[in-house]
Amino acid sequence: MSRSHASPPRARRERVPQAESEFRNPLPRLTARVFSDLAIWMTGLGLVMGLVFPFFVMAFGVPSMYVVSFRFFVATIGAGLVVGATNHLLSRTVVGSRLRYMSSKMATVEQTLRDAMVSTDADQCTPEKCSIVVDSDDELGDAAASFNHLVEALAESHRATNLANSLATTLSSHIELTPLVEAALRVLHDSGGYDASALCIVRDGELVTVTSKGIADPAQLAGSELVQRAYRTLDTISVDLPTDIELDGGIVAFRPRSVVAYPLHVRFVPIGVVVLASTQPVDDRQMHNVQPLLPNFAVALNNALSHERLQRVAAIDPLTGLYNRRFGMERLSQEFSRSVRSKEPLGLLLFDIDHFKSVNDTYGHHAGDAVLTAIADGVKRVLREGDTLMRYGGEEFLAVLPGAGEADVRGLGERIRRVVESSVTIESNVEIHVTVSLGAVSFPSADVTDLDDLIRKADSAMYCAKQAGRNRLTFVDV
Repeated sequence: MSRSHASPPRARRERVPQAESEFRNPLPRLTARVFSDLAIWMTGLGLVMGLVFPFFVMAFGVPSMYVVSFRFFVATIGAGLVVGATNHLLSRTVVGSRLRYMSSKMATVEQTLRDAMVSTDADQCTPEKCSIVVDSDDELGDAAASFNHLVEALAESHRATNLANSLATTLSSHIELTPLVEAALRVLHDSGGYDASALCIVRDGELVTVTSKGIADPAQLAGSELVQRAYRTLDTISVDLPTDIELDGGIVAFRPRSVVAYPLHVRFVPIGVVVLASTQPVDDRQMHNVQPLLPNFAVALNNALSHERLQRVAAIDPLTGLYNRRFGMERLSQEFSRSVRSKEPLGLLLFDIDHFKSVNDTYGHHAGDAVLTAIADGVKRVLREGDTLMRYGGEEFLAVLPGAGEADVRGLGERIRRVVESSVTIESNVEIHVTVSLGAVSFPSADVTDLDDLIRKADSAMYCAKQAGRNRLTFVDV
């Protein structure tokens, strides 16, 4: 939507009481207008010159009979008044026009600031639009240069405000860690036209890189001396041409001209480090633009990390470290819906520890817990990346295998069976051997009506494996 702007109003002149430290006029003020005072002083000067001039020429030998007359005095006084009026006119023309031009620019800046308070739009007065040409090497030139510096400072302040607003909007729009850090890092990356950026956070007691742009080796970055020193000291560290960070320029790798590491902390407890790198030197202005944004980012990041920890606690079985049934079933539902849409296969493996009750009865529940943990660890090593393993029940586990057809499911199931069969759990110097019975199914090979039907078929196949003698894999009869 376009918005029209009215022409800048003339600046309103107000008398402001002078403080002791403010500028004092070398001559007393006679009126409320400087140019009126100037006209009075120049006219007075012309009058004095007209009165003095006859006596001045007499000093150079001009006979008094020629100068000491009413007509000569009137002529010299008139000439002095004309010179004073001419000087006043020239000053108003030369100086006044420049001051009026500067006043109109100031009025534009004022109106822009008032508009920005409502719409946050200050683009009507950029340094390119509002700067004044400095073409005189005097006080007027100094005033014009100072005005231009003011416009540049206001533009810089507006850019910083926009950056802060952009980051605030980003932080308030996300609570999940991944989208939060990616969006926030993008804002910081663009704040100074950086060529590379990264965010390292504390996970399990060590710094890891969670998101990056333009970094060739993010894992190496988290352990670099630059990042570690910023994390330990909570000081912003700026270096040139580091030897332990390499940036990916798209085709070739290159070294940055400047790299700055900004620590993130909440109440002086470090939680991460932001790294920004550029092929050009990073000046103090760029650093000062970023630093005020970090406290809010640190608080939002800390909240996101707390949220992630709570989500993890809610999703993870505390004994085995696997997904619990509630969260695992949500993942299964998502994968089943995706499989229905894409027609890609989806495999399930439901397995149960054979004679697990006798393990608890013979060796105690502590030994049973050790067996459950060992099986969970062993099966996780067998599964592929992207597969999901959950603790489905007491001693039951369910593996969700996206993209797995019948052959894939059968192969993974056999590998799981052999791993469990060959594993040994030692508890109180006693070796405990267990086996599992597995039920397997693959969609859409299996004719099912919905997700519950798919799970029932896997459960039925597992029951058949139990009935057939245990320690075996049974595929659903399609």
